[in-house]
Amino acid sequence: MPRESNLVKCIGEESYQRVRNTKVLLVGAGGIGCELLKDLILLEFGEIHIVDLDTIDLSNLNRQFLFRQRDIKQPKSVTAVKAVQRFNNSNLIAHQSNIMDTDKFPLSWFDQFDIIYNALDNLAARRYVNKMCQFTGKPLIESGTSGFDGYIQPIFPRDTECFDCTTKETPTTFPVCTIRSTPSQPIHCVVWAKNFLFGQLFSDSAEESADNQDFGTDDEQEIARIKEETNELHALQKLIKSGDTSRIPDILKKLFVDDINKLLKIENLWKTRTKPDPLTVVHPTDDVPNDLAQVWTLQQNVNKFVEATKKLMARLKNEPFIEFDKDDEDTLLFVSCAANIRSYIFHIPAKSVFDIKQMAGNIIPAIATTNAIIAGLSSLVSLRVLNLLKTVSNKPLEIPMAFTARASNITTNRYLSNPTLAPKNPNCAVSSNTQRAVLKLSKSVISEMTLYELNQKIIKKYGFSGEFSVLDTNSNSLIYDFDFDDLEGRKLSRFNFKTGTALLYKDEETEEGAELRQSIEFYLELLPDEEVIEDLELPDLERATYIYHSPYSNDEDEDGESISDSKPEEDIQETDIVILDSPEPEKDDENVLKRSLSNGSQLPHAKSTKLNPSEEVVVEDEDEEDLILLD
Repeated sequence: MPRESNLVKCIGEESYQRVRNTKVLLVGAGGIGCELLKDLILLEFGEIHIVDLDTIDLSNLNRQFLFRQRDIKQPKSVTAVKAVQRFNNSNLIAHQSNIMDTDKFPLSWFDQFDIIYNALDNLAARRYVNKMCQFTGKPLIESGTSGFDGYIQPIFPRDTECFDCTTKETPTTFPVCTIRSTPSQPIHCVVWAKNFLFGQLFSDSAEESADNQDFGTDDEQEIARIKEETNELHALQKLIKSGDTSRIPDILKKLFVDDINKLLKIENLWKTRTKPDPLTVVHPTDDVPNDLAQVWTLQQNVNKFVEATKKLMARLKNEPFIEFDKDDEDTLLFVSCAANIRSYIFHIPAKSVFDIKQMAGNIIPAIATTNAIIAGLSSLVSLRVLNLLKTVSNKPLEIPMAFTARASNITTNRYLSNPTLAPKNPNCAVSSNTQRAVLKLSKSVISEMTLYELNQKIIKKYGFSGEFSVLDTNSNSLIYDFDFDDLEGRKLSRFNFKTGTALLYKDEETEEGAELRQSIEFYLELLPDEEVIEDLELPDLERATYIYHSPYSNDEDEDGESISDSKPEEDIQETDIVILDSPEPEKDDENVLKRSLSNGSQLPHAKSTKLNPSEEVVVEDEDEEDLILLD
């Protein structure tokens, strides 16, 4: 009763009753998700669905306050619901599933909610939820944190900037030749030890066949060596599984002496690089270190490598394979010592086990207080998004987003900045240039209709030109265009379409000034067998067109030759105004920060925003909110 009376005082009886009848979706039950679930319960939303695929790790416990030691390895969503039952007045439904599972969560499932909250770090999942909201028209509240910084962004489909309206950075990757032959940074050695060496020797998910890789080099001698090394490691795996610990010095010699000597024979690699020095210390001593925060000597790394290898070989007697886990001390020590030995060989600074754990586990510092602040802002702004506050304007472009500022040195006199939402980017393919509709297909239509017949019906109904393309946006595969019509005669049943498949129809006319039909993305919904529709029923859409203009600027023709007829510089008079692209400083800083937080990159600083590649590598996703990303 006290909680209810306080809510009524704040938002009024009518709005309170609307809250009690509101159904919300929370995607992610990590650091932000735990805090946000608590806040949504205290707001007394009528029904809350929580979706999270992950289970609880030891490293989660310092900031995901709904979880305890006893909950390790338990599903996050289910455990979070159990933890809040004692103060809960909402109907809570947990789902331990991937939000992108179209069989379990079709578009119609998303359509039941009044508002959706994202507490994710996965770029693909965030983009997917963003698109589902564009299809359904449901408001979405994005959020993320990184250390002391965080942000929230309400998204109104068709009215405001969506998640894809700003460019998102993708995780840094390295060519195979850099990782396997010419490392120059500690992260190169960590990736080699974790993704290649450990994967080949202990894991079930060994690296793809060497025959199918993009090596990042055309040097046939180097490629041949990489393939040979991979094949030799398959033989080394058998030695590991034999459990014969007396052969560990042979493993050291193979990895850090023989393989390095083979590299040295490829002279082209060392014309501009410092040559590596093969390992000279291959026999362990009694000097086995335990301080994980110190940088160990080469001999100490060799000693600890031997110790970790013995433990892993013993475990393989009872485990069919072992996956790397940053919280598994044996796997962490093996990867750390292997990486450091390789670093010494290639004259790269060694790192402590603690530092390597951060790199291998892609750990970005997560602050519990920041999660709480961002979750609180998300829940408060949702009152405006749902038009529950009558004392302020709730028009989409007058509602603010929010992000922390002081920790990033953008401003010195406030902790939070709250610019109003931006309109959608006119060049965004998700929010601006595409219409969306649900296309229902019965079993009879799928089995009888060809792609050609489907295309002709869509051309006639929506007014596409003769030159158009059809793209499966889920798999990013081209199904048809005017130069690729090989599949037009196929029945729809041969394309393995399913509920959740998205087909993008796009006009491809390239005549300057042509009036083109706006693209349409169809979400396919396959009807159950008992629901029979003899013919295809296409949804009605308002006709939307645009004028095609060549992507080449007025200053260039298609060959890049200048065709500018502008004034020579010396002819510019004092009355002429030359406008340069120089955005307002504070606004520009806000945009930089928003983009950084929304894609998981480092935050901008006052002196420099240049990113250090060694710090920006994504080796493995951590938890669903700690990296604000990140895919």
